[in-house]
Amino acid sequence: MIGIILICLLLIISGISKSIMDVLQFKFNISIFSKFKNQNYWNPSISWMNKYKNNDPTLGPKFFGSTTFLIWSTDAWHFFQMIMLSCLQLIPIIVLTLFLNFLGVEIIRIVLIDIGCFIIIKIMFGSVFELFFKKILIKK
Repeated sequence: MIGIILICLLLIISGISKSIMDVLQFKFNISIFSKFKNQNYWNPSISWMNKYKNNDPTLGPKFFGSTTFLIWSTDAWHFFQMIMLSCLQLIPIIVLTLFLNFLGVEIIRIVLIDIGCFIIIKIMFGSVFELFFKKILIKK
């Protein structure tokens, strides 16, 4: 029962995060976010540049990972994208945990398997995204 509740909570958090992303992207000017003080973080028309040195794409990444796996730390849109994706990526791990628990697997093994699966899911998703976003789908 607790697993179902956790899955529902993750879906709710994921849905909220996606709605925040869409409001930031498509309705920022009429949103509550347009009133927030740190517009460099919240306003997607300018916050996307936070990942670059001096907010200049020609100068390269602001810090190691700022344009890839740590991009979530640079602006609100990417932060809520990370929350949304992490919630969705945790759901199959919860299902796996419930299944392994049902089979009687020791809790320490379940935790190690879960952590390993989460890391693998994150790396696979991120790697495929980067490959398609930077190499395959961009015409040069």
